[in-house]
Amino acid sequence: MPMKPHFHVAFALFRLLSVVSEADAQPTGLGPRFVKGVDMHAMPDTRGELDDWAVVEPGDGGAFEVIKKFSALLVLLIIAAGAFVRSQHWIQRHQADALRRICFTWLLPAFLLRHIWLVQLDSQLYAVAAYSLPLHLLWFFMGLQSSTALVPQDRQMRGWTMLMCQGTMNSFLYPLLLHNPSFGEKSLACAVLWDLGGNMWICQFALFAIAAYFRPAAKHGDQIGDNGSVDVESAEDGDNFWEEGDLASKKAKSTAWGGLQALTENIPSDVLFDALKQPVLICCILGFTLNVAGAPLPAMLDTPLWVVGEPYKIALYFLVGYYGDHHLGPGDTHRMGAALLLRYCLSLVIIVITLTMLPLESLYRYTIALAVLSPSSSYLMHLVGEHGYGEGLLRLTVCAGFVSTLISTFGQNMLAVVFAGWLGPPSYEPPPPAF
Repeated sequence: MPMKPHFHVAFALFRLLSVVSEADAQPTGLGPRFVKGVDMHAMPDTRGELDDWAVVEPGDGGAFEVIKKFSALLVLLIIAAGAFVRSQHWIQRHQADALRRICFTWLLPAFLLRHIWLVQLDSQLYAVAAYSLPLHLLWFFMGLQSSTALVPQDRQMRGWTMLMCQGTMNSFLYPLLLHNPSFGEKSLACAVLWDLGGNMWICQFALFAIAAYFRPAAKHGDQIGDNGSVDVESAEDGDNFWEEGDLASKKAKSTAWGGLQALTENIPSDVLFDALKQPVLICCILGFTLNVAGAPLPAMLDTPLWVVGEPYKIALYFLVGYYGDHHLGPGDTHRMGAALLLRYCLSLVIIVITLTMLPLESLYRYTIALAVLSPSSSYLMHLVGEHGYGEGLLRLTVCAGFVSTLISTFGQNMLAVVFAGWLGPPSYEPPPPAF
């Protein structure tokens, strides 16, 4: 019986990690790293990098040292390889889709479980997580209202705009904080708790529910548009959960609490249940619970989590190149620009609230502001592809994510310089370089 394509991909990734591990089994390599498990009282090798775009972690040594020096170039090469493979038709679309499912349902959950379990959390900063959830909910409701006003007719484009305008990927923020002497480990712990307190629930639960609710053919009779979305200009009543009911009902739904009621009433319970069952969300909650409980990560579990989780980043870069056909269709540039403009306007509102209203010390408020400015989540690529939004919107998602990454990275570095000047010289020793 022939093996399915995704089994071939998974086996190849496993063999790649096995070969690298064997080549690096020196006194400074992977062997001693897993001999006695992980000491929860020592600095973890992940340095809090929950979703680091560097191909190699700071804790990797031996043969990986050469790769570290060219990590950024290697990322670009992997993305280029994905684009080249697509242009040569060496991998069919259904095979790339199988790799995407493996990446986001097996590799990413293992990656996040291990990193969240190991990251150092400061119990004194739990207040940051408490503030994170309501501010992310405010961001969420503003995104729902704004997207409805911005895209009133096209149902799938409205859902796609909701996906693009919220949820962040902190890949580039963690190294920036770690290597800036004005921020450092204390700021890093703040960013992690901000991520786990609110952003995790938006990315792994709320965005999944939105993607499922607005998926194509969710309503009978929807017509697929040229850009891969569904045109519901003449759809049945009830397509827009903000426009249902009488005047009193509309007024109630104009509030945040009314919006929550409208959302929960109109999204089927099976969609919400499926969102709660997502492996990524389950592993995030499990990793956070084990971390707070102080449970040690034994070597026999650390090793397989590392082997399964580390190929996630390589597979992600490859998929970005494969799906990232930058030949946008008519109107796509306008759609992408409108969605990103909405995203950063909403981000600015949250940043202003953070800087002016949160009763936290300056270092934490500045850190949260930088976290809010992070780019859109890479998980959107999976949500758009998995829920059948069409190749056009999948391509647009990858392109918008790339532009968002450029904008956010530039903005975060500029703001970090400004905030560092406001904070003054550090009163503690900065952490050693990651590599």
